[in-house]
Amino acid sequence: MRRVEEETVPLGPVDPVPLEPVGEETVRIRRTEEVAPTVPLDPADPTVPLRPVDETGVPYPAAEGRRVEEVVERRPVYGEPRRREIWPYLLALLLLVLGGLAALYYFTQENEKPVPAVVRLPVDEAVDRLTNEGFRPDVVQQANAADAGIVFEQRPDAGVDAEEGSRVTVLVSRGPATVPVPNAVGLSREEALSRLDAAGLGARQVEVFSERAPGTVVAQDPGGGERAARGSKVRLNVSRGTGRVNVPNVVGQSSDDAGANIRKTGLQARVVEVPSGEPEGTVVAQNPPAGSELGRGAFVRINVSTGTGAGGAPATTSGTDTAATATESAVPDVAGLDEATATGALEDAGFRVRAQPESTTDAAEDGLVIRQMPAAGDDAPSGSSVTIVVGELSQ
Repeated sequence: MRRVEEETVPLGPVDPVPLEPVGEETVRIRRTEEVAPTVPLDPADPTVPLRPVDETGVPYPAAEGRRVEEVVERRPVYGEPRRREIWPYLLALLLLVLGGLAALYYFTQENEKPVPAVVRLPVDEAVDRLTNEGFRPDVVQQANAADAGIVFEQRPDAGVDAEEGSRVTVLVSRGPATVPVPNAVGLSREEALSRLDAAGLGARQVEVFSERAPGTVVAQDPGGGERAARGSKVRLNVSRGTGRVNVPNVVGQSSDDAGANIRKTGLQARVVEVPSGEPEGTVVAQNPPAGSELGRGAFVRINVSTGTGAGGAPATTSGTDTAATATESAVPDVAGLDEATATGALEDAGFRVRAQPESTTDAAEDGLVIRQMPAAGDDAPSGSSVTIVVGELSQ
């Protein structure tokens, strides 16, 4: 009878929970073979075993055999699979994403271009420029201070990169928003300003001489009922009074004293030397006479004695002076006055008035005397005509 026992001796570490081959290991295999005792057979009867006996006649025990064999082999090792590192996969994914983004940027950049500038261009020219550059203009009209038909804003702004074929909004002015102008003529300065402010308008005030009470609005432009751009200014001519002053009495005074007194009232003295029996340098007559009203800055003629006259009779405005004093007088200065005030000043000085309109684009000259003929201070016969040129604002 044979019995074989095998004992495997591992020569390296073995995973206690084999799952799949993960490597190899070297093992030593020891095989032990046992052999049953052998007994010789009787030659005469092979079925009868012969057992040798010792000298005492006791049979020897049957001999037993054992054979031991060792073999070294390499066998696969089973265990959990080796854990793989994840960072290489993450790195590859990151590189793939970056590559995709770079490609996207590259291909989209080819379709973008800067938006051209069209602000302050007429709408037709702006549309043509955008279309030629490959954009689609969207025109939106709005009220604006810019001239009608002019682009005052664009979206996107000029120079911004935009995709070719995208829309660009252009805002086109249809002119300023207008509001009705309230009537301020006849109102006080404060009332007029309040009314204009409530209407969304401003005011530009110009003080003029007028028969109206000081501080009263005597004219405006644009007129009441017309329309004006919201936030624009309306010209208001505000009375500063008649601007007239009373002519002082300077007859009998010295030429120097008379001139000083005339200037104190806001008038100017025009000295004319005449023969007279009065002492030299004495004022013997004046024109206009004392108590008359003249516009501020107008001239007063004073006749000053040369001391060479006969009879000692002083010159007067009633005709005792030379013919010149009786037939001529200085023309008042009425430039800058409104027509009514200028006419009154000239008529008070003994002249007839002829008004002549003249077109002007300066609103500050509207309704005012631009110039006069004869010029201020010139001598002109009493009762003669003085022409005043009155500005008339052209639209």
